[in-house]
Amino acid sequence: MQRKRPLRRQPEIEHLLWLKLRALKELGWHFRKASPFRSFLLPFVEHDALLVVQLGGVQSIVRDRLLREAGYTILRFPRADAARNLNGLVDTVRAVLQDRA
Repeated sequence: MQRKRPLRRQPEIEHLLWLKLRALKELGWHFRKASPFRSFLLPFVEHDALLVVQLGGVQSIVRDRLLREAGYTILRFPRADAARNLNGLVDTVRAVLQDRA
């Protein structure tokens, strides 16, 4: 028997994280995705709280230094940890946001 449609791909962990970060808008936080900062793109950022969230990826010493000089905090999580415990990751983000309120 042939399938009429291909199986749906599982959503990328970044997309699932984005959905959960967007849901924090109900608590007054407004995350942006792929937001420009100087010559860089920030994966997920809440500008009012000066918080950047990143999954895996390459660490940029220059970008990190510029962000810290501008007052931003960077939360970097391994992708494997996010895949295992995305809700725990979001709880960590929420705790940092509450400390900044």
